[in-house]
Amino acid sequence: MIKPLLLTAAGLLFISAAATAQCTPNPLYADSTFGVWPDTTTNLPCAFGDQSAGYNAVIDIKTLTDTAVSLTISGIPLNLTAYIEKFRINDVEGLPIGFTYIPNTNEWTNNGAAPDFISVRGCVSILANQASVQAILSANPGGIDIPLTVFVDAKIHSTDNSLANTIIAGNWLSELSAIPGITAIPVTGYKLRVRQNQADGCGQVSIDNAPEWSSGMQVAPNPVSDQANLVFQLSQPQLMELRVFNAQGQVVAAQQIQGALGENRVNMNLNHLGSGLYFYTLGNGNLIASKTFVISAE
Repeated sequence: MIKPLLLTAAGLLFISAAATAQCTPNPLYADSTFGVWPDTTTNLPCAFGDQSAGYNAVIDIKTLTDTAVSLTISGIPLNLTAYIEKFRINDVEGLPIGFTYIPNTNEWTNNGAAPDFISVRGCVSILANQASVQAILSANPGGIDIPLTVFVDAKIHSTDNSLANTIIAGNWLSELSAIPGITAIPVTGYKLRVRQNQADGCGQVSIDNAPEWSSGMQVAPNPVSDQANLVFQLSQPQLMELRVFNAQGQVVAAQQIQGALGENRVNMNLNHLGSGLYFYTLGNGNLIASKTFVISAE
């Protein structure tokens, strides 16, 4: 899943200059359960061509320490807990020429020891100089939204299953792609929104054409043990689809919801899922919003 960025010579020079602009993890998330901020509903800030300082967006990460995994080894289906030793970013796919990403460290190693690893905080800067932003606008004077995918990789220290340990322990998810369902985790939904200036109406934290239900959409409580409610608002009745993904990108639950006018509160029975970080999407066939929730071990 590691894909090199295609950069011009000017872009390579910019990487060297930007190496001193590494981010510092935001203390706001020190007490949070693992996750990624901003989520794809809030999205990244806009890039404006009239900003002489260029572009500097930060994604904060709180690492995962363990997660439930379902896989088949030698024809044997296994449900196990994997203990995660460290994380890294393999790629931010979709970045245009002149833009780059710089994590505050190449790998985020969890504190503690298996099975009692402790989450750590990290961050990734997405950077570009003003000339790179303006180069995009010269070809797209009305502005453009560029989809981005962040590929998050995790190294498995060990599992609670001796058979699985012989196959996957000590490997990164990206090194286990021969096993169906195992891959670096693609976090999709981010958009790099490039505009001439702030007067063009691209807010710092709202997505153009964001689904109405993305505002206030949540799984409550979060973290959850076995039962939770999906809460969202609609301005008109419509058929919705909910999908839940585990940390390996596998669909672990899906259902259609006949959404009603106003607040909707849908029960989610999660007692068949193991503890860990999960992604969920809610869409109507045209627009989709995504967020995360955590299933706790207790």
